Amino acid sequence: MIVDLNVSYKKAVVIGGGTEGLRKVHGLLDQECDITVITNRLNKELKKMSKDGKLKLIKKRIKDVSILDEFRNVFLILAATDNRQLNRKLVEKGRSMRAFAYAADDPSISDFSYTSLVNIEGLIQVAISTSGKSPIMARKIRIKIERMLRKTINDSDISNIILQEYARKKAKQKIDTVKERKDFLYTLIKDKNIQYLIRSDKLDEAKMTALHILNNWEKMSKT
Repeated sequence: MIVDLNVSYKKAVVIGGGTEGLRKVHGLLDQECDITVITNRLNKELKKMSKDGKLKLIKKRIKDVSILDEFRNVFLILAATDNRQLNRKLVEKGRSMRAFAYAADDPSISDFSYTSLVNIEGLIQVAISTSGKSPIMARKIRIKIERMLRKTINDSDISNIILQEYARKKAKQKIDTVKERKDFLYTLIKDKNIQYLIRSDKLDEAKMTALHILNNWEKMSKT
């Protein structure tokens, strides 16, 4: 089962600043979470991220799990040291802190595994996972699937996603039930005028038309 964790505004601690630790940091950067990296290796990239306010950097030699004692309310712990046994102990410590814990060198003991992700325009995400059995094959399959998806998904699909997001927010303010909101959103997908505007690259006009339909929908529901 693949689960998309929401880590926005939550604390994530990465232990280890080597290649694997840096890779995990990159995966967190666009998630709007509070990132702390503990490492005795201060490379230029981590220093720049710290200077830019993207993360908190703690230079400290990592001897044992006591490195985590100073932290409270941590949501995510990523153990990425070059010591396999220490990573295991950090995972156990993380669980005792009620955090989701991950060992970079042993996904099998982790609370979750990383997927190889296809990301299209930041709006469509498809995850490919081998459950940690073969990250290399996951990446290889991701490349194949990404090529196929980029040929299949067009600009109209992207615009429809943007329109649906806009319309959902507006509908929550005016339509009470989930079923009615769902019916309203399906109406926009089927509306020939809206779809014509989207194909014509007139997204703003499509939004105005959707808003007009919503206002009429609200009036009809009150009669």
